[in-house]
Amino acid sequence: MEFNSIQDFKANYSHVFHQSVLPRLAPFERYRKKARLKSQIANSVGIICAILLVLIFFAPDIGEKLSANTFVFIGIFFVCILGFVISGLVAKNFETKLKEHIMPHLMKAFGDFTWTNEGVIDYYTIKQTTLFPRFERKSDDDNFYGTYKGLGVNINETELTYTTRDSKGRTTTHTEFKGVIVEIDVKKQFMGHTIIRKRGLLNSKTYQEIKLEDPEFSKEYFVDANDQIESRYLLTTSFMERFKNLKRAFGGKSIQASFQNNKLILAISISKDLFKLADLSKPVSDTKQFTILLNEFTAILEIIDELKLNQNIGL
Repeated sequence: MEFNSIQDFKANYSHVFHQSVLPRLAPFERYRKKARLKSQIANSVGIICAILLVLIFFAPDIGEKLSANTFVFIGIFFVCILGFVISGLVAKNFETKLKEHIMPHLMKAFGDFTWTNEGVIDYYTIKQTTLFPRFERKSDDDNFYGTYKGLGVNINETELTYTTRDSKGRTTTHTEFKGVIVEIDVKKQFMGHTIIRKRGLLNSKTYQEIKLEDPEFSKEYFVDANDQIESRYLLTTSFMERFKNLKRAFGGKSIQASFQNNKLILAISISKDLFKLADLSKPVSDTKQFTILLNEFTAILEIIDELKLNQNIGL
């Protein structure tokens, strides 16, 4: 069943949650408590080791004893890191198991949308946008695919990273993008490629820069395209105004876009973990975290409403 408004999603949500989801949560409460205890123990070990490392640097008398043996120092350091890593892995593992069990039932409230922990927008599609030319690896979290107002929609929470190597051969991993990439089939044909990038001091570009009528938009975004006529046809005054509103709606976070192959791809930079469930500090039946997930999901779909992408005439 396909829903055609945000109101439809929200109206159906409470019914599905209480009828199909809530009864299935009870068995996970015992596992949550066990996972919370494991996470707390691992986190405590990390904190204790971090305190010992501070003592080594700032309390000479104690530090001399602890650091007398280099292996002891290195051991404390790695146990510290390991404690925090294990704490995070325990929490993530519990969330993954809960979602695999619950999300298929919860998604009944979202029409024909499906949740998966596998990427729904592939590496090469993102590369073709040229929005993120440096990334080499793509790490996916929560993903959704389905239809809204007759348009195919893929929602991919992801992190794009690349690696550099210094003169001594040491490697460093950098994050080029972290957030949500949304791929939408739009009801408007276009043959070229138009790119909306956040404007910086030195903007990389794939094609020729397009000068647009809206000075406020041009101050905030750098647009390049391989077809000037088509890009102006796509980026109407009303579209640019709605695009600016969209950025404000997401709290001023960076939003970039690519029109290509009759698809609009939006890259929304968001630092926090979206669509999160299974907070170990709260009961699994806590409704607030499920409501937050609903609001985050519908906020993505509101992009289609805001940009009027389902309309055949004009963007």
